[in-house]
Order: sequence, then C-alpha cells, then structure tokens
Amino acid sequence: MKKDILRIVPALIALVLGGCGGTALPPPNTVQARFDPQVRAVQIVVSELDRTTQAELVGADGAPVQAGSVGLVSVPHVYYNLPCGGLAGQAAVPPGGPPPICVAEQSDQYVVSASIPAPADYAQRWTAYRVRLRVGSRSLTVAAPPPTTG
Repeated sequence: MKKDILRIVPALIALVLGGCGGTALPPPNTVQARFDPQVRAVQIVVSELDRTTQAELVGADGAPVQAGSVGLVSVPHVYYNLPCGGLAGQAAVPPGGPPPICVAEQSDQYVVSASIPAPADYAQRWTAYRVRLRVGSRSLTVAAPPPTTG
C-alpha cells in the first residue's frame, strides 16, 4: 500500500505543477477552414467574440449547403488551477497569505466547429464557393478551402 502511494504522489504533484500551462485554443477572431477528403466535407473552426450560430457553403449560384450542426467547443472563460506548488486539499494558509493562483487559460471568445458536406462539384469548382457564417447578429464570409487529396 505504501509503495502505491509513493508512486501516485509524484504523478499528482506533476499534475498540479504542470497544470499551469492550459490548453491551446485557436487565435482570437479567426476562422480556420480546411477540406477533409476522408469525409468529403469542409471543416470549420471559428473563434469570435460573438457565438457563431450558422455555417454554410455557398456556391456561385447562391444555393447554400448547411452544416449539419454548429458545435460549441469553448465559451468565454477564465480557468484557474490550484495554487502553483500547492497540494490538493491543503487547508492551512502559509505565513504571508495564500499562494498565488495560476490562471491556466483565459478567453473572451466563443469557439465553435462545424462540418459542411461538400457538393459533388466541389473539387472542380471550389474557387466559386464561399463559407458564410452567422456570428452574433452579423454575417461573415470567407473563401472556401482548396480540396486536398489526403
């Protein structure tokens, strides 16, 4: 039992100390679009101050192809970690006050993702397509990504 605890404690300390890094979100106020040939779809990731509620691929004729859904990945937030160097469950406050709290991640952005099925002619006419997004109360249009083979 004591050996098990000795193996677990270093792992817990590494989690607490390593937790001051946070996870990577896309850059603020960006739209990333790529073509995924395995599912024949345009994959979109949007990071904006307002939430993106609609994504569609629009051809030269104006006919839209809607995303099946727009999934929420992240909302505006501040994530805090345990005090750096502190241990979980520590109740006593050291002399001089509590240790500083690490801000692991902070974002004022809504991050969403969507997958839009590519029409049959996408590979030949992709330059005629645009990605149209509904971000809050405004419309945002970006170029469609080029098709790739893998």
